[in-house]
Amino acid sequence: MLKSHVSIQADFDWQQLQQLAGEDADFETELLTMFLQDAKLSLSQLEGAIAQQDMLAIADIAHSLRGSSANVGAIALSRLASQLESIVNSGCHLTDAGALVQQLHGCCQRIQAYLTTS
Repeated sequence: MLKSHVSIQADFDWQQLQQLAGEDADFETELLTMFLQDAKLSLSQLEGAIAQQDMLAIADIAHSLRGSSANVGAIALSRLASQLESIVNSGCHLTDAGALVQQLHGCCQRIQAYLTTS
């Protein structure tokens, strides 16, 4: 079992990750690493979609990121992606989208730091 790191403890549902990995610490690390790679790609795609104001792509990417984050227990990432998805689906302007993307990047950076130090 991976030990929760103070800086991301509130960002994560460790029980969800442990359940998904069958309490296999090596598999937990592998899952987090794969998730992080996918999340970074999604954030890059999200930034491009925001720059082009492609609302459908933003909603699709945010929805996918929300689900994958929840699956591994990355609750902070999932909540932020859900907020972004809600903004788009409600037809609101993307004024807050950039700030949400920066917060999403921050969550990914904390996961990366955790993986580097564990």
